[in-house]
Amino acid sequence: MTTLPESTAQHEINAALFCGFSDRDFMVRSLAAWPEGRLLITDDPQLLPEIPAAQRLAYAGLGVQTLPFDPEHALARLREALGGRDGVQAVLIDMSWALVAMMGVAAVEHWGNLAERIGAETGLAVVSLYNRQRLIEEQLQSAFRAHQQFLAPSGLYENPYWMPRELLRESTLDEQLGFMLGRVVPDFAGQSFFRTFDKAAARGASPDWVDQSAPLLAMPGQRDRWHIHCLGPLRVFVEGYREVDWQTAGSAPRKTKTLFAYLLNAGEKGAHADQIGELLWQGTESEKTKRARLHHTVAMLRKTLGSADAVLRMGDYYRLNVPPGSLVDITTFEQLCRRALSLARHGKEDAAFAVYFEAERLYAGDLFADLPLDYLATETEDWIMPRRTWLREMAMRVLYDLSKLLRRYRRHAEALHWSQKAIAMDPTSEAANAEAMRVFHAMGRPAAMHRQYRQYRKAMASLGEDREGVEIRAVYDELCRSLDRLTPGQRKTKELAIR
Repeated sequence: MTTLPESTAQHEINAALFCGFSDRDFMVRSLAAWPEGRLLITDDPQLLPEIPAAQRLAYAGLGVQTLPFDPEHALARLREALGGRDGVQAVLIDMSWALVAMMGVAAVEHWGNLAERIGAETGLAVVSLYNRQRLIEEQLQSAFRAHQQFLAPSGLYENPYWMPRELLRESTLDEQLGFMLGRVVPDFAGQSFFRTFDKAAARGASPDWVDQSAPLLAMPGQRDRWHIHCLGPLRVFVEGYREVDWQTAGSAPRKTKTLFAYLLNAGEKGAHADQIGELLWQGTESEKTKRARLHHTVAMLRKTLGSADAVLRMGDYYRLNVPPGSLVDITTFEQLCRRALSLARHGKEDAAFAVYFEAERLYAGDLFADLPLDYLATETEDWIMPRRTWLREMAMRVLYDLSKLLRRYRRHAEALHWSQKAIAMDPTSEAANAEAMRVFHAMGRPAAMHRQYRQYRKAMASLGEDREGVEIRAVYDELCRSLDRLTPGQRKTKELAIR
């Protein structure tokens, strides 16, 4: 722990403050070192309302609200903003701008580097405010890598996982480890783990020794992480933010893209050459020809991804060599869904709304939606449909859960929008249709409620099902009973719906 310095100019502060934005007392006590002279960057007028308008700056004023995040542009805009304001001692920024899924993780890390530069250049304290009610695991971990300290009412705490940008760019892994150990144990400050002549020795050569999913150290020369969007059309970003162009000269783009998706789904274990051949050339070629075609397709995928090491061969197995720390939208989507559901269950509806909306935005369509139908399964392997169905059901739950929350707030028109969007994904969904019926009932539209029930029965009949589900029938009967008085016309409508 470090007590707050009297002058931030003598002690660079690039701190993260994790708090629930609804816990105003916690925030105020944490920021007590700067009662005046604060510049707050936010689009939320309810955040720290005691800070006057003259000491507030909208996201647009810094240019951070549009991803990909451009640190140099943001730094230039901040210089302009500070030049017109006297007496600023601390820059506070609401990190909600960066909490968009996927790309926001890298944005947090870029912002951490920028905050370090701001402190070094201006002597100002920089405090990044993270609304912990909205954070998911990936975003929290990126903040650990981005900030030198953590701030709380009890003081300023050094972050043992943070590393200066100069050390990340120019040092060896050995020097990085020595720096981190020195931050935790002062006795080791400035020491190295190994003598100079040992640094060339092979250490950690086995990939099984390294957690590939979330490295806290950046190794010199390490490849840039990939951003992989699997929901909807498959999109892959490499080398920072360069989107992969599947139309590589000499390739068969549909097969190249399918090979990437198949290997991604196979994970670390990879896939056997015979499995891949059966998927891409189902029963049309000899095994020898399939192997030759596979060799060419793998070469084209490596070329498309921009690296000969992007696909590794291990005997008869191939696997993707995904850079450490790469991000897959499926993981983020699942984290958002879990967080939103937890918030809603604990009565934190306002926070749940924001997370649900982000999950809904991230779900851009079915898993690998643009892969050819012919490649979704073989005679011996259904490699994608079960997962695709499961993710679609999660997305539908997001929609009708949103409807439930909105209905609770009597925002019926919005609730109806989301429940009907869920029904559009699956007209036979009992949960989605039941929610739409409840919304119509709450709106005082019994005729629309009955019509929704008829549409559900019609959708079931189109699948050869002549009976509705037990649960939705129970909901329908309950709603009908709750109507104060049914007019003769309403009774007739109900009878027609049941038939």
